[in-house]
Amino acid sequence: MHDSPRSGYHSAASIVAHLRADMPPLLRQVYWAGFSNPCCNVFKPFYFHGAQIPSSYAAGSSTYSADSPWWWANRVKLLCDLNSQALRPTVRGVFELTEQWEMQRQKRSEAEALNLIKEGREKDAVLLLQGFVNQNCARVEREYRMLNQTLPMMLDTLGVRYVFVDYLKSWSSGNKVPLPIR
Repeated sequence: MHDSPRSGYHSAASIVAHLRADMPPLLRQVYWAGFSNPCCNVFKPFYFHGAQIPSSYAAGSSTYSADSPWWWANRVKLLCDLNSQALRPTVRGVFELTEQWEMQRQKRSEAEALNLIKEGREKDAVLLLQGFVNQNCARVEREYRMLNQTLPMMLDTLGVRYVFVDYLKSWSSGNKVPLPIR
């Protein structure tokens, strides 16, 4: 659900649950997490068993932090809100490629992990999946950081086209989120 000062409701995060009863426990449950609205964010795969979420993904609080993955994502979403028609296609172009890459790598990584499990090498399978998760998280971090630098420059050229600028200005100021709103 999109932000609206009238509704009081909006998506803070999204997930897609990938549940597979026919797989070993290590591969049975994958959740694809998005830290904000799906239309201007990326889904990242995580496993309920074995591989851990990188410690950098635990950073953050209820106030803005440039080191927090949730705030990277939320700021991209807020920047998109300022001129959705112009910025969301750029963001989707970046993240659609990432999601395609992740899904292709997931198939290969899980096939290899399944073979390792069948050979009785579950620890090696966990290490393989951990590498997959870590690589995805590192890639997404680079993309969020790039978009957080690029989108404000695009707004300088394209301008702000957001109906609720005063609301967003007040909210972002109260939460200390750096947005290019005058």
